[in-house]
Amino acid sequence: MNQFLRRVLCGIALIVAAVGTTGCQHESQAEQEEVRTVSYRAVMESNKPVPEKVNTWLGAMSREDKVGQLMMISLHGNTLGQSQKDVIRKYRVSGVMLTNENIHNKNQVKAFNNDIMQTAMTASMVTPYIAVNRDKVLRTNDSFLRLPEPNRLGQLPMERIINLATRSAIEMHDMGFNLVIGPNANLGVPNVSYTSDPTWAGYMDLAMAERYQINQMWFGYNYFPAVTLGDASFNTADEAKNYLNNNDVAVFKRLIAQTTANTYMLVMSHIQIPAIDNQHLASASKPVIQDWLRKDLGYDGIVMTDRIDVGALQANQKIGDYAVASVVAGSDLILVDADTVHIDEVHRALTQAVANGTITNERLNEAVKRILSMKMQAQIQQ
Repeated sequence: MNQFLRRVLCGIALIVAAVGTTGCQHESQAEQEEVRTVSYRAVMESNKPVPEKVNTWLGAMSREDKVGQLMMISLHGNTLGQSQKDVIRKYRVSGVMLTNENIHNKNQVKAFNNDIMQTAMTASMVTPYIAVNRDKVLRTNDSFLRLPEPNRLGQLPMERIINLATRSAIEMHDMGFNLVIGPNANLGVPNVSYTSDPTWAGYMDLAMAERYQINQMWFGYNYFPAVTLGDASFNTADEAKNYLNNNDVAVFKRLIAQTTANTYMLVMSHIQIPAIDNQHLASASKPVIQDWLRKDLGYDGIVMTDRIDVGALQANQKIGDYAVASVVAGSDLILVDADTVHIDEVHRALTQAVANGTITNERLNEAVKRILSMKMQAQIQQ
């Protein structure tokens, strides 16, 4: 009898264990299925408000995905071969900046950009920025509408400027670009600036920005807080800020106040202003990015660096270390040149900095959230 009871109890225990195991398996499968069915495209196509979409996808992203969103890279060549596709997928980058090396003719550029977009989509990546610095496209290149030199552009009547900006925006969008680096907000710099007049610069930039918005292009105002100070020198931070607040920064103040949020970013220069920060260039300076740009001027959008290899060279630092310092200081998006050694070094440095807490999870999420907030704006999608 005792033996019979023991067998019954053992049988019951086995059944309970089996049921429990089956339940766990079902739960695990359900959880896995939930992960598999949540996709970026599904989130994008939902009717949820943009902030809710951002939070949903931010919560679904891996650390690898988030680190990738901090990087805008360039690529070699004028066709997107397997090696270039592998770079995009491996580092899960936020976007690709085309340079003159990538631009041969309209159809080739269109195919190149389409391949970038398809590579990202098939790898379940966030919509990539596909960017070009319009002012740096060679004027001898017949692939693009030939625009005047920047300083000549600033001498044209507004009607002509709007006409050129509209045609250029339509052309870029047709070729598959969704981000143009420009307009330029800096003043009085040969071959860079449109004008030396802050009022006219602001007027021009806002008119060009409106053309980009209408034609579904994101854009980036160049280069905060200035490209050069000429012979100016300052004894105090207030003295330096007062000077620039009446010059280049006066343009940025107007643009920040009057441009629709999440349609644009600001690009940081690698200038150093010792009176404000005697240890760091602007692109890696908390006093410039956090205190001046964010707090004083109220800008809460994406901060992107100019090419990080140039900043690292000027700062006499390794490119990975400079990229980390820039993100810690408040930059959200790092522009990396086409050198795959540099791309890998920046990615490894950012990944390690997140892992060891140099870049906190709060800082990482803050940067990625800004990037997603722009990318998930419904009016600009491929």
